[in-house]
Amino acid sequence: MGILTPEKTYIWVSDLLELSDNTALGVHFHNDLGMALENTLQAVIAGASMISGTFLGIGERAGNIPLEQVLNGLRWRFGIEVEGINYQALSQVTNYLDSLGVRPAPPYSQAALRHESGIHVNGFLRDPDSYHIFPHALPEIWFGKCSGASNFQYLFEKQLNQPLSPQEYNQMRDKIKFFSIQEQRCFSPEEIVSLFKQGFFND
Repeated sequence: MGILTPEKTYIWVSDLLELSDNTALGVHFHNDLGMALENTLQAVIAGASMISGTFLGIGERAGNIPLEQVLNGLRWRFGIEVEGINYQALSQVTNYLDSLGVRPAPPYSQAALRHESGIHVNGFLRDPDSYHIFPHALPEIWFGKCSGASNFQYLFEKQLNQPLSPQEYNQMRDKIKFFSIQEQRCFSPEEIVSLFKQGFFND
């Protein structure tokens, strides 16, 4: 959830590779505390061979690691150039996305508290402190193509105190996944409650 430090990243990746007999290892960092870039660079130096990231750091909460930063960070700080990358085209891609208004939420913003991923919300159900490092604010659960039944369980049981059956949660998940792909957007808790009252999930 974005709280790992560069020092621990290097140690953990090194140890994992040693224990796994140098099996290929990938990393995926979020930027909740602004350390995604340094954590990723240290992971690569420690031996990680795969990076999961996005252009401009677009992603859930405060975003993922910006790939353009990783590529140029490896190039200028460590002299590592990745084969098959057109470095001249990186700025064209990022400028185009920026012109569309695409950018991640800054750390500590309200958007950084939003969770759509079902695996994150499942973690909340098991441990309220998982994926949550801002004790002053409650997480905001959203609903989309990456959501699971846990999203609906969290909303109806933890927030509305109106438990439903597992079958109903699964039905809601399936309909919202399909609907969110059609609409190309996520849905807020208020929208889910409104759809529920309208009988949208009864079919």
